[in-house]
Amino acid sequence: MAVSFIHVGMMKTASTYLQNVWLHDEQYALAFGGAKEVVQYVRQSTLKGDFDPRHPMHIQLDKQPVKENNVIISSEGFSCGYLATTEERPLRDMIGNAAEILGSLKKETDSVLVCVRSPIAWMKSMHSQFINEGEFGDWARFYRYKEAFLKDAMDLEFMLSRYERHFGNVVVMPFEYLKKDEVKFWDDFSAHFDLPRPKVEVEVQNESLKGRRLRLLSSMNQLSNTLRQGLADSDHPSPKEAEFLVDNDSKYSKWLHRRFCQHASEEKVTEACDQMGLEGDDPAFREAYISDDMAEWIETRFIAAIEKRLNDPSLMDQYRAEVSRTPRS
Repeated sequence: MAVSFIHVGMMKTASTYLQNVWLHDEQYALAFGGAKEVVQYVRQSTLKGDFDPRHPMHIQLDKQPVKENNVIISSEGFSCGYLATTEERPLRDMIGNAAEILGSLKKETDSVLVCVRSPIAWMKSMHSQFINEGEFGDWARFYRYKEAFLKDAMDLEFMLSRYERHFGNVVVMPFEYLKKDEVKFWDDFSAHFDLPRPKVEVEVQNESLKGRRLRLLSSMNQLSNTLRQGLADSDHPSPKEAEFLVDNDSKYSKWLHRRFCQHASEEKVTEACDQMGLEGDDPAFREAYISDDMAEWIETRFIAAIEKRLNDPSLMDQYRAEVSRTPRS
């Protein structure tokens, strides 16, 4: 399989949109779903402490290529994981392991794409994703549990240097370029990887929930969490039934809640908000703040890492201004 390049994230940088372009354009063959086995191996073996970089890759294409098709391996799971948990997880080790196992594809390609985004906007999107994946809580709860996670995920100097050990063409492309001028974004993409510009246009999908729909999802997830904990700790006469109900709710209720908040009518959302006692706005739910230590980390490990590899002083000034405007804890 001749691979054109590997796209490794970051999360919340229009990955789903890019993957849909590559999937539906006949000029490309995408391995996204077909890369999940490798992503799961890296995550689980990192947790168990038995990661082996020689583990078979088993990457499959999501569609059969046409003649001279350009193969793209894409998964933000190579740059992030363990989000929907409040326990510490070895994210940094996982990122390094992902870079190492993908390094075995050096004979197939010398190119890696890493998309980035304003660090404050990215962290806010990760708060939304935290709730999308079944967790709950305002910014304060998210930041309390996930500050170390956010630092590891934003340590671009570490991530990029790990990929640069194996690949000679590690490209950083900001999400803001795609938002501002998609034509230029694809022109730059073509130049970086010597690939044709896409011929298809796709609808934007997977937009983050916001406003009262996000608060409603958080409240629904919190209620389910309370019910599960209460039942698990109860004196239910049938422990096996209680275990079955708790296990099934943990797997499926988050999807019912999420799809309702994504797709229900305004009338039904209002009805649900009334039932959950969610009246009016709650600025504290969405108001982001960071520590001085986090601000310094973003400067030295995130912005400086991009600056070394991308000549765009104006965008870096924008990133720094957004950090400067964010309140300190």
